[in-house]
Amino acid sequence: MKGYAIIGKDGKFIEGKLPEDVDKDKFCIMCAAAFGSGYTAQREFGDTTFKVVIEGGEENIIIREIDQKKLVVIIGNEDDLDKFMKGAGL
Repeated sequence: MKGYAIIGKDGKFIEGKLPEDVDKDKFCIMCAAAFGSGYTAQREFGDTTFKVVIEGGEENIIIREIDQKKLVVIIGNEDDLDKFMKGAGL
């Protein structure tokens, strides 16, 4: 895992450890927007979105809903997400 963040659905950074070269505010706002877009699109099919994956060359960005107000963002892969969720008791 290259980094993670817990963010509000409004894009505000709550806690985490992101790579130093990442603009934390811009990254978190865009992740919240990406999740919101996926959520809105999925609702058109009558389904609920719990996770959005942005596939990259070496790392993926995985955005998962924690609760009605918070998201977790993982820069890594599905195994990293699973380990993080288990380690955090989520």
